[in-house]
Amino acid sequence: MTSAVLSHRSNAVTFAQRAANAVFGSPSVRRANGGADASFTPRVLRGAAWQRRREGNGVFAVDRKGAETAERLPRIWVSEAIADPDGAGRAFVASYPSGPDRGGWRALELAEIYVAEALGLVGEEHRRRRIDCYRAAEILLLHAAQRGCAAAHCRLGIIYEGDLCEGEYWRGLLESRALHSADTPCDERAYLHFSYGALHGHGECCWRLGDLVAAGRGCAANEARALDLYRRAFHVESGRLDEDRASTGNAALRLARAYECGRGGEQSFRRARSWYRLAACALGAAFDQGQWHFKRERLEARRGVARMAQEIAGCY
Repeated sequence: MTSAVLSHRSNAVTFAQRAANAVFGSPSVRRANGGADASFTPRVLRGAAWQRRREGNGVFAVDRKGAETAERLPRIWVSEAIADPDGAGRAFVASYPSGPDRGGWRALELAEIYVAEALGLVGEEHRRRRIDCYRAAEILLLHAAQRGCAAAHCRLGIIYEGDLCEGEYWRGLLESRALHSADTPCDERAYLHFSYGALHGHGECCWRLGDLVAAGRGCAANEARALDLYRRAFHVESGRLDEDRASTGNAALRLARAYECGRGGEQSFRRARSWYRLAACALGAAFDQGQWHFKRERLEARRGVARMAQEIAGCY
């Protein structure tokens, strides 16, 4: 005897949006014809109910399937903020997955849009929307990671390391229905994702994994192993210095800290000064290119150069 498997679909997504997605794929017909601001509803039908529905749309919507696919990642509907003469709100513009995505690059692209939106939501008044943006990004990044994208593992590690979703992470149906289930701590999740990226030669994952290992977060503390990870990160990133100066600079900065304090290896002010110089140069270039969130690291590197010069000269 077989039982029917029901699909649990989000009520937030209308039949018209589902039909457009089925016909035109992702991005949807709305995005293909002008983005979130476009609407195919005639103006005479855009009444109060239509506006309330649009204002009530969430940051994302999830379609959960039945028991046979309980542990699979769900389809996620992506929304964008809109502001036009008819009022503000959000509109669902695409769904994922909708077709093959070899390497997970489409999922990574959509996740980056959500992360960028979250970074601009500063303050307690935007807390709910900021968390929802990171929750949507997590689901999309899990899709990309499942397809072997090392960059997605790195972004997932960042989300878990900083607990950016504040404990509201994706759980499969079987996990959510279990009477006795314990969530994996964020530090352990971050360690696993950074380890995957480091194993596959992702430079940023290497130095971020080194930070966890040095602090003993998600694993036993080991300063010698952390120093080795920082070296590996710099060698990986130095081969593509023009592509990601921020990652190169962060790896050099951590090597400078290690040599200044003798963490995991020898102590040397001269070697620390060389690494601080490299870090200041790379992070300065990254900051000039718009990566403003590394301002603190850039300042630390510049101060490190001056401090090491004083230490070597013995002049204070």
